[in-house]
Amino acid sequence: MKNETSALLITFYWPPAGGAGVHRWLRFSNYFKENGVNLHVYCPEDAEWPLIDKELEAQISPDLTIIKRKIFEPHKYIGKKNNPNVSGGFTRSNKSSIIQKLVIWTRGNLFIPDARMFWIRPSISYLKTYLKNNPQIETIISTGPPHSLHLIARKLKKKFPNIKWIADFRDPWTEIDFYKELNLGKWADKQQHRLEKACLQEADEVVTISQNCAIGLETIAGRKIQVITNGYNFPEFDRESIRLDEKFSIVHFGSMPLARNPEIIWQALDLICKENEDFRNDLEIKLVGPVDYTVQERIEKNNLTSYFKHIPLVKHQESINLQRSTQVLLLVGNNTGNVKGILTGKFFEYLGAYRPILAVGAKESDLEEAVNFTKSGFFVDYHNLEDAKKAILTYYTSFQKKELSINSENLSFFTSKELAKQFCDLIKK
Repeated sequence: MKNETSALLITFYWPPAGGAGVHRWLRFSNYFKENGVNLHVYCPEDAEWPLIDKELEAQISPDLTIIKRKIFEPHKYIGKKNNPNVSGGFTRSNKSSIIQKLVIWTRGNLFIPDARMFWIRPSISYLKTYLKNNPQIETIISTGPPHSLHLIARKLKKKFPNIKWIADFRDPWTEIDFYKELNLGKWADKQQHRLEKACLQEADEVVTISQNCAIGLETIAGRKIQVITNGYNFPEFDRESIRLDEKFSIVHFGSMPLARNPEIIWQALDLICKENEDFRNDLEIKLVGPVDYTVQERIEKNNLTSYFKHIPLVKHQESINLQRSTQVLLLVGNNTGNVKGILTGKFFEYLGAYRPILAVGAKESDLEEAVNFTKSGFFVDYHNLEDAKKAILTYYTSFQKKELSINSENLSFFTSKELAKQFCDLIKK
């Protein structure tokens, strides 16, 4: 192919890793070759990923060059019961112990920018030789979190100034939802902000996943930030053949930490249950994935325990199948940090299930805009009880008539193929 180029992707999340962090680049990478970019993927071997899903390995393109190197991760020695981030988010089974609090303090104040900092130096040493031996590589892409990977790319950029560096921020750095939970001291907080600003200013291009997230990063960096959202390979399947849940199921997929607890939904469901006997008989609430103990406490307080079912972690394909059979897909943005810029990959995955979405977040956020743009369901503000109740009852009325469905629009804007082309265009610009 004419005008071919090569790029090196530095990523922590790669199959057999599972969970949200892996899908953005696993999906994009399948379309790089057809856009004239030969992609080399540098990732850890046998890392302490929060989730393992070996089935994802089947989605790796044969066109990629995969480079794996060992990684030292100190938190692997503390045991899962003491690791508050074992499931990929700060979800706790009970109140944090003294040991867990100490682990979080250590993580925030001694491991800077994060617990993968010990992979920085050996990776720089290895990749300097790799880049010398592969002079066709003209671009380095670092994707974080973990943001240690941006520091690897930053050092390589200084060693190879003619190589282009693109920093991909799947999540914010100091504005990420759990930043305050790290209990940073003044010195550690200063270091995090210093490193963040340096990476944002020194990269040739910075990319992030939403407009409001870009605005937040632009405020820090004083420069233009590119937006390339997460995407999805929207599948073709016979929707009529899918057997929907018999109950009026409202289901959330993925981790639900305290910051993602949709209190307004629990309150609305409680009110409707008290007023509507048919609704009480039909309702089913399912949370698929890790759930913070405080979420279950709020469900109990709102008299919803008898309708509630918790399903532990499932493989990605099983999650996809469950989404397609769900009556209503619940999506909640974390009510912390840069709340208006949260537009997770889960939203696009939900679009691919072609089921009605009930989204909860902040007004004038990227999530609200995306729901409205795709006409994929209802958006409810964190604090608007009446809107929450109205949305649920509208869905329930359609459910009773056996007419609960959705016809989303504008999905072509969010295909992984189209978004990968945008990234390749940025590489070749």
